[in-house]
Amino acid sequence: MCMIKYVNRLERIDALTFMNATGTPDEFAEKLGIRRSTLHQTLRELRFLGVEIKYCFRRQSYYYANDRRIRIIIEAITKKL
Repeated sequence: MCMIKYVNRLERIDALTFMNATGTPDEFAEKLGIRRSTLHQTLRELRFLGVEIKYCFRRQSYYYANDRRIRIIIEAITKKL
């Protein structure tokens, strides 16, 4: 997968999760344009990195269960001579 596409997906996951606006797993996957299995794999990867995203059946949305969020920074590093 293209890195830019993956970064965009992570940013969308972060925004929807932060707003508690993901919907059910099927709805969340549809909003992201991916399969449900891909969504679960991505969430496993994030949990491995310490980002605890859980699902609330009452609200029917994923949410952050700890104070860690997804933050991706891409910057050019210049070399001084």
